[in-house]
Amino acid sequence: MVSFTNFLSQMTAVSSVKMAYVVIRTSAFRLTFLLLILSVVCCSPAMASNTGTIHLDASRKLVTISDGNEQLQLQLSYDNCCILNKVVVRGREVIAESGVTSGINVNGKWFTTASGIASPRVEVSRQVVTLSGIIYGKPGREVVSETWRFKVLPDRIEWRIKRRLSEPITLNDAGFPQWNFKNMTTWTGGLLNNGGVVWNKYLETADATYGAHASAVTFWNKEHNDCLRISSSHPLDGSEALRFSHQKGDVFSMNYVSANTAIAPKHNLNRYLSDRQDLWAPFKAGTAETTSDFTLKALNYDEVYNCGKLQGLKEKSIRELMNTVARYGVIDRNLVGGNGWRSGYICLHEQWFAQIGAALGETDYIDNYSNALDYYKDHAIEPDGRVESRWCYNAGDAMPGTYNSSGFYEAQWGYLLDSQPDYVIDVAGQFNLTGNRKWLAGQKSACEKVLQYLMNREIGKSGLVAMIPDSEKDQKSSDWIDIIWASYKNALVNAELYHALELWANAEDELKDSNQAAIYREFALRLKASFNSPISEGGFWDPVNQWYVYWLDKDGSVHGNNLVTPVNFAAIGYGLCDDSSRKKAILDRIEVEMQKENLFIWPLNFFSYEPIESSTNNFPFPNYENGDIFLSWGELGVRAYASYNPEIALKYIQNTLNRYDEDGLSFQRYLRASQQGAGDDILAGNCMPIVGLYRDIYGIQPQPNRLYLEPHLTASLDGTELRYELRGVHYTIGLKANSNSISAGDCTMSDSRPFAVNSDGDRIEYFAGKNTDWGLEILPISGGKVALRIKKWLDGPSGTRSWSQTASRTNPRLGYVIKQLKPLANYMLKVDGIEFKLFRADKKGQIKFEYQSQKGSEQLEIVRNG
Repeated sequence: MVSFTNFLSQMTAVSSVKMAYVVIRTSAFRLTFLLLILSVVCCSPAMASNTGTIHLDASRKLVTISDGNEQLQLQLSYDNCCILNKVVVRGREVIAESGVTSGINVNGKWFTTASGIASPRVEVSRQVVTLSGIIYGKPGREVVSETWRFKVLPDRIEWRIKRRLSEPITLNDAGFPQWNFKNMTTWTGGLLNNGGVVWNKYLETADATYGAHASAVTFWNKEHNDCLRISSSHPLDGSEALRFSHQKGDVFSMNYVSANTAIAPKHNLNRYLSDRQDLWAPFKAGTAETTSDFTLKALNYDEVYNCGKLQGLKEKSIRELMNTVARYGVIDRNLVGGNGWRSGYICLHEQWFAQIGAALGETDYIDNYSNALDYYKDHAIEPDGRVESRWCYNAGDAMPGTYNSSGFYEAQWGYLLDSQPDYVIDVAGQFNLTGNRKWLAGQKSACEKVLQYLMNREIGKSGLVAMIPDSEKDQKSSDWIDIIWASYKNALVNAELYHALELWANAEDELKDSNQAAIYREFALRLKASFNSPISEGGFWDPVNQWYVYWLDKDGSVHGNNLVTPVNFAAIGYGLCDDSSRKKAILDRIEVEMQKENLFIWPLNFFSYEPIESSTNNFPFPNYENGDIFLSWGELGVRAYASYNPEIALKYIQNTLNRYDEDGLSFQRYLRASQQGAGDDILAGNCMPIVGLYRDIYGIQPQPNRLYLEPHLTASLDGTELRYELRGVHYTIGLKANSNSISAGDCTMSDSRPFAVNSDGDRIEYFAGKNTDWGLEILPISGGKVALRIKKWLDGPSGTRSWSQTASRTNPRLGYVIKQLKPLANYMLKVDGIEFKLFRADKKGQIKFEYQSQKGSEQLEIVRNG
């Protein structure tokens, strides 16, 4: 006799439905058993385990699949079709009636698995369902054969598509597969693994389409707090792409395409089309079998994208702003900028992209920007070192004859020479973020050539460099503010050059080239001295108005003497202005002018340019680049105020968040008079005030070998706790008025002064102040978590080092390394003021020891002994 349990086990283990006869002597029992058999045959019970569930309904030709956590459910119909007709994410149905299918577009016509094909074969096992014989294409010439395999796991569902074509064919488009979501509001948008974002509000018209080379997307809905992550194992090499479209009926679609060759845009270099979907150029598909592996996961948005506990601020607004506005500047793989994918501009004369990566703390954005800088190095730098200032989908904005095949060009407004220092600033900032010396070495010659191009334009021995136009009468620009005719001695470009020289000198130190580092530092010193000279002596300081002017013509005439904020913020933020009285005069005056007009954040300038100094498009004042508000300069403004009066900086950060909640910051600029958004272009640089929050108020400033923390906290932010990832290590940053902390693994390090740490997840290194080398390393050996608070850490071999430590459990055992001591000298370890053990430093000036804590909290001190 076959037991009931064994029978069900056998029936659920079979790979296909078969006719079975079981001889049962008792007629009543036979009837009951027959009903059970029919339930297996006609509607198979769930084949379940803690890894997930597969339910076969053979009579209706449906398969229902669920992950083990029951957060993601798929329903698959195979009745003369092969389509996912239901996708439920954390209890919410997200798929349109057109479902998820495979398809090809040949000569403008689509052929898909949605209907009209032979029913595929189905095989079901405990964790896997396989559908084979999925044949589709032009009737009578069905060239595509696919096999779909789904595997259920505790937290995800894996989907493998194997595909073979019976003959080579040119495809106008494809969906391998195509996902059709209910409507444009099903998801707020999707985060791409190239660091970018598809923000659905920017696909507002029918057929509007955006596409990029990416292999994964995390769709999210901020109201429902859910995510659907669809990731492919395909490498980011350009042969895969995602296309997002606003379909008729308000359906939101995503097509995944992979090919044997690079997928190229069809219309110029466009990744966005406002009214059509033929984004990608036709590509050839061969007969070799291809395999696409996808991982599908349903996620809790608040848990996965948790930026921490941000006291006094709207945490979710900050998260959304960074996930939308900041990421929107990523146009595609190798193309990262501060405008965005709708207009398709990248300004290489912008210095804030590595800063955005540091605030985001997202590996996908950071990795793509490293690749982008390599791409710019190879395609945007002229042989003489001049950096082409822009990239765009087409040549509409280009100076005639400068648009190259890769899309880089000089702007029609003039040679924007801030592209020179800004390129170097971005490279140095990116190295600080990644710590990748091999990558930095690959940029060395390019950055040296780029800097030398400007240094060759030095005016005498002043350290100041000349722009290409000598006078505003030439009506040509030389920097970001591109329809203001800044000429000859340009304070903004020279301030950025100073910053670039300082940063690149540090980079040369990292690359062990002290000679080059010395050249840059010496040049920077000359520049700084000249910059701060009064205008009567050829510098930029106006002692009457108590601010820095914008430029001086070759004839010595002064221009842009109208309190230009980028110029004055750069002078302070980049360290040229270290005179406290000048700093106070500038920042106090700016705040007085802000209060007069009750502006929500700083404009480009406070008073009007002279008519000869600007394009007529900027008049009457205030208008456009003559007085309107551009948020891209917001971080520099926050930086200038952070150490002087962080309350003022925080006020404008709060105002920016309020505007984001109102309108998404979906504008080029804000009008000075009405403070309403305006401009056809949408600038991703609008995120910069929030970047300033992270960099200058929270004080998060990654360095190549450490996470440096220098907060400028206000009372309302006291108690902030940030979650932050750097180079694969998860940190928790605690900010308090009297002490700040950084935690990694089982260790927490805190100090009342600026400090830094580095961790591999187990051990943690402590860097005092701005020291580039650590002085203390802690390794928990046993005993749970431990927190150390630095009491005193004096530089020099005779300086006292003392700290308190508290353990989560009694008697923890810790390993210590202390360095920067005098080689072979004696040092005493004191515990709670009592001499505990004498150590002798090694030849490198280090002592190493283990210590078993005697109680939960202790004071340790290392002092020179003799």
